[in-house]
Amino acid sequence: MAGLAVAFGGASYFAGNTYLENQTQARISALESQRKPVQEIDLAKLVVAKEELKFGMEITEDMVKLVDWPQEAFPEGAFSSIEEMSADGVRRAIVAIQPGEPVIASKLTGKNGRAGLAGLIAEGKRAVTIPVDSVKGVGGFIQPGDYVDIILTREVESEDFQREESVAKIMMENVKVLTVDQEAGSRSGTARIASSVTLETDTKGAQKIALALNVGRLSLLLRSAGDTQSSDTGELSANNLDGKQQDDGGVFSFLSQKPTTKSIRVIMGDEIRDHTVNIEQPEQ
Repeated sequence: MAGLAVAFGGASYFAGNTYLENQTQARISALESQRKPVQEIDLAKLVVAKEELKFGMEITEDMVKLVDWPQEAFPEGAFSSIEEMSADGVRRAIVAIQPGEPVIASKLTGKNGRAGLAGLIAEGKRAVTIPVDSVKGVGGFIQPGDYVDIILTREVESEDFQREESVAKIMMENVKVLTVDQEAGSRSGTARIASSVTLETDTKGAQKIALALNVGRLSLLLRSAGDTQSSDTGELSANNLDGKQQDDGGVFSFLSQKPTTKSIRVIMGDEIRDHTVNIEQPEQ
């Protein structure tokens, strides 16, 4: 009787275990049939920086490496082999390249080129340098790649030709910064007081800056990233500092000006004298 119970128990265990295995296999087969096929991605070899490549640095084979990169997202101007990158001789970085960043032709000098300022200037543009200090240079926060407006402050004769007064005007807008001092390829997270800033402009803009340096003082206004709007504020003088609306200086603006003096003729017998007296203006 005991042997029969053992035999019956063993048969039950075997049957139950077989049933569970069959159910598990059926569930796996069902999941496999529902799973979407994995799309194969075509990969290509891409040259990337192994370490930070600073401006002007000669790029050698041990500074770069090959990685797998999706073929459909292959960057334009990138290199598929280290030999292709160095085929034209010595190549230097004309902008900073971070580790893991693709090395592309537009970030390097040409055949046996040197990484000078000329490699950073866009076609048809010119580079011009202006002196700056902690105030004119926005406290040292201007960096290569930023965009600025240029303010010219100069002395002009007042409307009554009796004195000189300071006027300021935005003479150029949205001008690209190429270098700060002699640094062109790196951006710092901290302020650095510079003595000069090199700007990229066209020929006419370079002439205006050269002339402005002789007739007045230049200051820079740092633009926010992506800001390309123009703001024509005209020319402002010390008279605008109180916030009151000033005359626009048109041809007939003198017709609306109130006289400040008055001439009085005094006749005493045969003697005639002309006197000029000031007119008191009412308080505003």
